[in-house]
Amino acid sequence: MEFSEVTAMMPSPEPYHCPSHLETLTRMDQLFIFKEETFEECLAEACCGIMPMKRYNVKDNTGNKVFSVVEDSECCERQCFGSGSSFIMNVTDLSNQEVIRLVHPFVCCTQELEVQSPPGTAIGYVRQNLNVCLPKFTVENERGEPAFKIEGPCIVCTCCTDENFELVSLDGAVIDRSFGKIFKPFSYSGPNAGADFVLRFPSNLDVKMKAAVLGACMLIDWMYYQKRK
Repeated sequence: MEFSEVTAMMPSPEPYHCPSHLETLTRMDQLFIFKEETFEECLAEACCGIMPMKRYNVKDNTGNKVFSVVEDSECCERQCFGSGSSFIMNVTDLSNQEVIRLVHPFVCCTQELEVQSPPGTAIGYVRQNLNVCLPKFTVENERGEPAFKIEGPCIVCTCCTDENFELVSLDGAVIDRSFGKIFKPFSYSGPNAGADFVLRFPSNLDVKMKAAVLGACMLIDWMYYQKRK
């Protein structure tokens, strides 16, 4: 199946239906995520196991910053409950306006994340699907209807290679490859060298679902990489 046929399967609203606060994502097909950590925070995490609140910069293809992401969570809860603790991540644009909010409730079993834009209005959800070996998630629209899935690698088996979380249709048998992915690059060159994560998706994907993919990346980092650099 051709790539154009795959992207046609995904929701793609008319441009005039695009929420104004998400216009930045309209024509994008890639995002690059950079973690921001101070030396003191790295030292405290390495020596004392104190997990700091996460901060990220989000850049476009040319290396220009488009968003900042800042975690808001309770220190004691982070230390005691790890990836099960609750958090909010505030995504702000270059004018420091919060355009997306990612809300992760306290959980004891499967992980989930609500994507809001503007803050307080749900536009999507990311829910973990329990699997013995592999990370699997379902991305849902604002009505809680499944839109597509994310299938990851066996984390403990990856070494010296990209760690790919593939975006696939709900019926994986319909297509023979993914239509996008979230990946942690082993190495990356160009204006975004050193990126911790790269997000790729069709440029005509619904901007709400692009925001949900960004949320999925934050959840993946929270679950699998918060103690790994």
